[in-house]
Amino acid sequence: MTPEYKQIKNALTSVQSPYSPEDCHGMLCAMLIVNNSLKFKRWLDEICTHARSEHEITSSEHDALSTLYDQTRQELNDALLNFSLLIPEENSSLSERVSSLKKWCDGFLFGLALAGVKDMSQLPEDSFEIMQDIVTISQASEDDEEDEMNEAAYLDIVEYVRMGVLLVNEELQPINSPFTIQ
Repeated sequence: MTPEYKQIKNALTSVQSPYSPEDCHGMLCAMLIVNNSLKFKRWLDEICTHARSEHEITSSEHDALSTLYDQTRQELNDALLNFSLLIPEENSSLSERVSSLKKWCDGFLFGLALAGVKDMSQLPEDSFEIMQDIVTISQASEDDEEDEMNEAAYLDIVEYVRMGVLLVNEELQPINSPFTIQ
């Protein structure tokens, strides 16, 4: 299971990362989707820009971030689709969660650029359409009204992004050997 949001937030604060947990997780997902052999150190160097060396990161911070890396990598390739976005839980206000989802999408788009995706139109058609939607979500205005309709819409959008990321991952990193039914 992915480490808790607060645990990652505390680790990032301790290492003086300029990024939020959402940014970091979005970046990590995109970087892994483009390059499934991405090394932990490459991502760590990107998110810990204020730490002069990996030795300045305590073992608990390193462990939390390493666990996030390992779990995300595993979840992106999980046959049961157990991937989830690292965003605040349901007890946060809707406006906080919407803002968090937008940050996650921004981080994802930034991660694509870091991984070398210069022109999203070169992606497979379905992936390109999902990327366009993620851009739109990252730029969406926030509705402060907390009602059942907005809550349902938010949950639908989170699920769309989650499944979209899995589809993009499958298109860019297909499973090497097909399943055989005997």
